[in-house]
Amino acid sequence: MFIKFKENILTYKYLIMFDLASRITGVCIWDINAKKPLDLAILSVSEHEDLPVMGLYNEIDTFFKKLFKKGIKKEDIVVSFEAVPAQIRAGKSSTIQTFVALAKAHAILDLYLFMNNIATYDNVGIYPITTHSYFKNLTNRKKDDKITKDDIKMYVVKEYSLSPDITYDESDAVFLAKTFFDVKWNRDINDKIKEIKRHIKTLKAPHAIAMCNNEIDMLNQIKN
Repeated sequence: MFIKFKENILTYKYLIMFDLASRITGVCIWDINAKKPLDLAILSVSEHEDLPVMGLYNEIDTFFKKLFKKGIKKEDIVVSFEAVPAQIRAGKSSTIQTFVALAKAHAILDLYLFMNNIATYDNVGIYPITTHSYFKNLTNRKKDDKITKDDIKMYVVKEYSLSPDITYDESDAVFLAKTFFDVKWNRDINDKIKEIKRHIKTLKAPHAIAMCNNEIDMLNQIKN
């Protein structure tokens, strides 16, 4: 079930953020009230796995079973993830094969969450351009500066007193979670409100306008 534009994020206690990949996936368990990472994890699929998508499915299943065994309840979690790139850019190291593998990984996570009725923000996720833009604002970088995985890792290790031995996949998951709360949640709501206001200008019926205004009020109430 998707909660975007439907629920207050503070209804939940933990955000489970995936920096998803076909082989090595970083996961951050983010404490919503404390506004910091509670724990980190790595999901690893062997290169010798005959069917990598099944291997990833099993890793995801094991992760959630361990999470629930620790006492975290299903109704207390909501999931998000880094988005699949909209396109492959010329000159990048990504290939069609890696793009397809990533899309398959997202399909596996989507399927698992749906089959197990785990709350999910939406089925798109957070695009890298959003996290990089936010990082530049936080660290006073120039618009054209290139942000590296080292930059993000150094930031989250210092900001949250994490072990310097964490992997790039884990540090990326942490910053994705931070971006979700600091930027994406409210930005998406504000964009939706603007969309509704544009729609109101096309309406004439008072009851239709009232319904739109009620929706705007509800959206303002679920900002964090």
